[in-house]
Amino acid sequence: MITLYIEPNKIEEFALFEEEMPHWNKIIKSGIHLCLNISDEELDAKITDELDPLYIAYNSSGTMKLPVALGGYIEQVKKDLSQTIEKPNGIFVLDIDNDAAIDVQNKMGMAVFSSANVPEDLFSKTFFIELDKNAEIKDGWQGIIHFNKPLSNSLVICDNYFFTNEDNGLNRGLSNLVPFINAYLPDQLEIEYHITVVAPNSKEKSNDWWIKEYGKLVLAIKQLREYPINIELVLAKSEIHKRRIVSNYVVNKSDKGFDVFYSNNLEKVKEENDFEYLEIFSNLDNSGTKHFQSAIKLIDQISKHCNGIAGYVAVNKNQIDRSLFGCNGDKTIKNRLLN
Repeated sequence: MITLYIEPNKIEEFALFEEEMPHWNKIIKSGIHLCLNISDEELDAKITDELDPLYIAYNSSGTMKLPVALGGYIEQVKKDLSQTIEKPNGIFVLDIDNDAAIDVQNKMGMAVFSSANVPEDLFSKTFFIELDKNAEIKDGWQGIIHFNKPLSNSLVICDNYFFTNEDNGLNRGLSNLVPFINAYLPDQLEIEYHITVVAPNSKEKSNDWWIKEYGKLVLAIKQLREYPINIELVLAKSEIHKRRIVSNYVVNKSDKGFDVFYSNNLEKVKEENDFEYLEIFSNLDNSGTKHFQSAIKLIDQISKHCNGIAGYVAVNKNQIDRSLFGCNGDKTIKNRLLN
């Protein structure tokens, strides 16, 4: 769940200074879940005081959610910032030292900020590129994702056709996967990065074939970064027909899927396609669905699908139509975004 954990004085500042902090004012009024470092009694007093900034913000907005008091939990997190990883979609604005906040960003890929130094344009970036058939893109996926890498520690790819196509016997999805991961993942991290690919076993390859290919995949990905990376495959047809990649604070889209480049030429586009990168707060002015709402819905749908497949495999083992690789030893899903 994408949730903002925040100090009460900071949310009051965002509420009061709409002209000075328009982006944050929109964030708190967007319908995002809000958790305050405050007691239940203090929150009750604020939301019943007509002169309180929180009361004014909530009652003047038709979309702002009523905040939840989580003072005990947030104080625990401030004492041990490593606990933020338990909320992989969480955004934390806390009364902590700025160096400590940056340290958590770098080591854990989490959106943790000092209340004294919050970025005004948080998660507002977008990127879109048209990909023409047979276009040559220098460095392939790295040539597409050439901007600063997003904060992240987890990634899910959902594409019902990802493993469908082949070029001269080489699976295009598998061929594109490692270059994409190399382009997208942060350069440094001090925890294990979680990646899950959700796609059917389109060519109905045998379990032995997948064991061999999965082993190659693990070996290739292991060499990309110094930190550990877990790659998890959930091979089963999904009811989610949209082709999406979701990480902690980003949704990515592609018209014809993410197996963009030829298997034997990973700088040449196979067919007309596109790629869109959308950070979760990049369309807060939209009166329809916000990107953070799409991300929440997508993660919930994929989680239900993957956990259903995991339950089946735990009982029946890997089958042609439903199988798992890289999951936990008890056949449960490992990716922290899906738990």
